[in-house]
Amino acid sequence: MGCDKTTQVQAYYDGELPPAETASMRTHIQACAECRDLLTELKQLSELVASAPLAEMPAQTFARLQGNWREVVGDRAVMRIASWLTAAAAAILVGALLLGRQATTELAHVSTWQTAAVMAPPEDPSTGGELVAVAQWMASDLEPDQQPQPPQ
Repeated sequence: MGCDKTTQVQAYYDGELPPAETASMRTHIQACAECRDLLTELKQLSELVASAPLAEMPAQTFARLQGNWREVVGDRAVMRIASWLTAAAAAILVGALLLGRQATTELAHVSTWQTAAVMAPPEDPSTGGELVAVAQWMASDLEPDQQPQPPQ
């Protein structure tokens, strides 16, 4: 049988738990031999890694690392310029959208005028529908495929 909190021991050891869970885990480790042994193993492993000698880096590898670092710094400058250009493009897009909205609002007045200009006037009982007949004759006169029919 194993303890169900052994997975949290690593987070406890690394200091990744919130304060309330840290206090609860500390109390649990004092009471649970399995978790206490795991914590001891983690401490020993960390000490072993810390006491290991560092390997020497060959001069050729160090020079190659420095060369790559200079390339990366150059790439960062390009990325910085690209981010500024992206921001400028976004600003232009927003400005164009706002100007387009104003132009659409101004065109709304024009479309209202155009609609009023091509609408038939209200029927006047005294004309007997002559205006509508004349308008239809004029419209058919503008169509290229049909011959105009005179009003009746």
